[in-house]
Amino acid sequence: MKYKTELSLPVEIIFDVLEPLQVEDAVIPAQLDITKVLLTIVGPSGKPRQVDITNTISEDQIMLWEDNIVDSFFEDPDEVQP
Repeated sequence: MKYKTELSLPVEIIFDVLEPLQVEDAVIPAQLDITKVLLTIVGPSGKPRQVDITNTISEDQIMLWEDNIVDSFFEDPDEVQP
């Protein structure tokens, strides 16, 4: 038998802040790039280890997290500092 459901688990998100870009006459502001989503699991020995689950997360979810990080850490999202 099998039963599918969803589970909420705490994760650690690692990200880079990308430099602003000059494109012709416009400036694209600094942006965030999530590089890793780490889940801590405990193996049979009882020792915790981190597993990178980035590739299992949808691009839509990654973009939502990037927006939430900007909103949480920076007063003005247009002034994200690298």
